[in-house]
Amino acid sequence: MMRVCLILLWIRILVQPHILQLKAVQVFPPINFTLTVSALAQVLLSWKPSPNQEQKNYTIRYDVKILTPVFEEYDTTKTHSFQTAVLHNGFSAHVRTLLFHKGLQMTSDWVTAELQPPPGAENTAVTDLSCVTHFTVSSTVSLHCTWLPGKEAPEDTKYFLFYRYETYTEECQDYIKDKWNRNVECRFSVTHIAPGEIDELIVIHINGSSKYAAIKPFQQLFNQNAIEKVNVPRNVTVFLEQNDLVATWEKPLSTFPKGCFEYEFYLINLKSGNEQVSKTYSHDFRLRIDVTGRYSVQIRANHHKCAVNGFWSDWSETLYIGKDYMHQSCNKVICCWKARAAQS
Repeated sequence: MMRVCLILLWIRILVQPHILQLKAVQVFPPINFTLTVSALAQVLLSWKPSPNQEQKNYTIRYDVKILTPVFEEYDTTKTHSFQTAVLHNGFSAHVRTLLFHKGLQMTSDWVTAELQPPPGAENTAVTDLSCVTHFTVSSTVSLHCTWLPGKEAPEDTKYFLFYRYETYTEECQDYIKDKWNRNVECRFSVTHIAPGEIDELIVIHINGSSKYAAIKPFQQLFNQNAIEKVNVPRNVTVFLEQNDLVATWEKPLSTFPKGCFEYEFYLINLKSGNEQVSKTYSHDFRLRIDVTGRYSVQIRANHHKCAVNGFWSDWSETLYIGKDYMHQSCNKVICCWKARAAQS
């Protein structure tokens, strides 16, 4: 019992001076905390250390809380921070000083800054925004977005779409209109979106104008991999080998290596009407079939492992194989068709 008391006393003697020392130190909140819109859907948070804050042998960091639109908390040694966020409903954040000394921590009060939502009448912003990217044969990325006008948007409303990717911003020049001549669709045949990047964000911003109402702007963030429409698998080949149907293909046109895709194999028995969809991660598929039947085969692809799933590719051109499709020019006593997927 005496030994335990001595240990507790020793701990108290070691810790207490640090606590007393920190209690004598006042931790001041940062000053001049401001929020500045630095780009589409991007905010610069900046502040300065309090001139009253003691430095000495202390380590000073800053605790930052994003309150809206999406909660996030992090700490930093810097006195500024960039945040990407949709701003059509405003933005608010806290920041406070963290002071560390010999493993102990003290905090200041929070200071708050806020960006008000941009002006605009309710229900005039676009709705149901949807975007798709596509890797083209020219090794660039296209972008296609569609939306619906706001329920209270006047018939004379003109919507304008901008996208931002990293530091580059561009306005749409190619719109499709609805029956009231309002822009409801936009196409970029070429963009500054870098193919092959992982989880980079594409910012879409749509504002508008009308003689009869202030049109509220709208923003949305998209993961570039999640909205990519994957290309069709290439050089699909189907043949019979004894009682097995064998299919082979090459990866879609993409900057990702061949191990980055999953495939669906769609087989229809034209004799019985039975349909079968099988998933595979390789570039070939083998299946025991009734060789007296006739079959149609299609393949499609999506991202796997290297990036989040995008939109499934279109199905490859339909290939037929079976009794009624025997082709004597093949090397094996089989039927054989090849189809080269259209590249777009």
